[in-house]
Amino acid sequence: MEQETQIDFCMFINFISNCLKAKHKHDAGNQSNVHRAILYKGPNQPNGKVLISTAAANWADGAAPLANPAGHSFAVSLTGVVADSPNIKFLAYNNVPPAVPNVQTKSNTKGVIIVSTAQGANEGRWIVHTVPGFPAAKTGYNWPAAETAKGHLLICMTIAETQINAI
Repeated sequence: MEQETQIDFCMFINFISNCLKAKHKHDAGNQSNVHRAILYKGPNQPNGKVLISTAAANWADGAAPLANPAGHSFAVSLTGVVADSPNIKFLAYNNVPPAVPNVQTKSNTKGVIIVSTAQGANEGRWIVHTVPGFPAAKTGYNWPAAETAKGHLLICMTIAETQINAI
């Protein structure tokens, strides 16, 4: 069963890697663009491991704990969602939305589509993740403390705004 799970995970990663050509800012201090970033945070690991498209064979240690709002690329990518930003529009979906108790659902989907509305921009980001109740819009970045004890996967791909309808 464990081997099947590993094979399924590898097939999923390969599928995501081939679906979209995208770019993502790797780590908050490093402004180099990459096509996509995948972060796996194991149980009780605050930082996780990051796999970026420019170094696809190498998992790197995360630059900062996920609870640090300024220290890692996913927090930077979510800036327009968790704070006021006049040039950003977003659609967040989560089968366990923030501050909504006792949600009953048959779905297990979580993510955010973020689009720049700045003049001349044709860019957006799509973050797919496994974190319940995250992110809470317009409330500041806040990693749910209870989720640090659990394993999570976050995938960020940047996409052209003109491709949003295809998603």
